[in-house]
Amino acid sequence: MDWKGVKGTIMTDIPMKRYTSMKVGGSARFLVYPSDEEDLITILNRLNSEGIKSRFMGNGTNIIVHDKGLDEALIRTTEMKHMRYLKAGDGVMAEVSGGLSLTQFIQENTKRGLSGLEKLFGIPGTVGGAVKMNAGSFGSVVSDTLKEVRLVDRTDVKESTADTGDGFGYRNSPIKSSQCVLGARFFLTAKDRAEIIKDMDYVYEERRRKHPMEYPSSGSVFKSVEGEPAWKFIEQAGLKGVRAGDAQVSEKHANFIINLGNATAADIKTLIDKVKIEVYEKQGVSLEEEVELWGFDG
Repeated sequence: MDWKGVKGTIMTDIPMKRYTSMKVGGSARFLVYPSDEEDLITILNRLNSEGIKSRFMGNGTNIIVHDKGLDEALIRTTEMKHMRYLKAGDGVMAEVSGGLSLTQFIQENTKRGLSGLEKLFGIPGTVGGAVKMNAGSFGSVVSDTLKEVRLVDRTDVKESTADTGDGFGYRNSPIKSSQCVLGARFFLTAKDRAEIIKDMDYVYEERRRKHPMEYPSSGSVFKSVEGEPAWKFIEQAGLKGVRAGDAQVSEKHANFIINLGNATAADIKTLIDKVKIEVYEKQGVSLEEEVELWGFDG
């Protein structure tokens, strides 16, 4: 592979257990960090010309990579980060790159006394990842304040812009798996910093109290079903604490699968399948994954 002209960092045969929050997964052929948007375009064109498959990833907080790894290039956007704030009517339009940490973005908003995303504080991952899945918590979702998204498609390396009209719903968006969030614009409003911090502290403490943050995980594994949280169905099916190898349905929060230390991606997948089957057999409810499974499709 000829990487001439690429400004970013290229790593080869990298175990993904080092780069995912679940701490499982085999090696990726390449792990690439573009230095900026121009560099990303160069990388995509080069990979396409070489016939090498690619995927976009941020902080790896919502993915499970197969133990056999991926014969692909994973393009990690976390070096592409900038923020800009512009006055807009009775509020502020924040322009932010997709590779920036969502937590860092919310903290900067708080310093400026800008409200709109503070109830998402504590959600790991990047802004781009949060936009792509329309992340939400405590009654707020990304699309509440999202106004515009800039995208690039890896298949034809074409840039586009999308507004936030139709297509954004519960844990989904119109953004395709082949697309990367280059940047997004959010409309934020002024609010007393002490009130914003109070909301942030509350949601963070609730996460710490209810979620098994002491173990590696990928956050919530399954989506809610018709407004009912998945943990209720899993708990009612008697699956709290169930294990497959070193993977376990958390006894603290039934919609988390945790890595007790030496879990494999196969253990995680076995447990996901077991939960889906037993919840359906016992309660007639079909659970859908919120996490992404990479490399399990043969």
